[in-house]
Amino acid sequence: MMQSQNLSYETLTAAHADELLGVLTTPGVLAFIDPEEPPLTLKELQTDYGIRAKGPYQPISPTEQWFNVVVRLKMPPALAIGRLEATGYGAWGELAYLLGEAWWGKGLAYEAMLWWQEYLAAHSTETQWWATVHPQNQRSIRLLMRLGYQEVNAEERPRLQSYDEGDRCFVLNLS
Repeated sequence: MMQSQNLSYETLTAAHADELLGVLTTPGVLAFIDPEEPPLTLKELQTDYGIRAKGPYQPISPTEQWFNVVVRLKMPPALAIGRLEATGYGAWGELAYLLGEAWWGKGLAYEAMLWWQEYLAAHSTETQWWATVHPQNQRSIRLLMRLGYQEVNAEERPRLQSYDEGDRCFVLNLS
């Protein structure tokens, strides 16, 4: 079983869309993702999670791997509170985390990301992990810095799929 002190993790599937829809489509969460876009519908989320569960259809590189998990509270009723995702491209990869607003400021994102870093180090070949953050998302910026990520000028980044113009870029070197 995949777990840390307060959280458990399970592979993301289309069946998780119903649980996560209300958690991850609140105005506070969406403000840092793409405030211009309307939130996904349940059907769209089911389709997206179904694709994530199958892995890359047309990989960018032959070594591309997808990792996607649901984050749950361990204590009953074991609520789904967010998701972790990563895409590895061989020597480097990019990752993201998304927790519902109700669980911000409780140390759970830090716990989840510590676990995620250990999981990725054990299950992938990447030695460098990248993350992008909306410039106004101070919580995520502080979290990444606490985890040892270094901010990098956006021009120095690889071709990150998660990058939006103006995002701040961070990298963690595991080697």
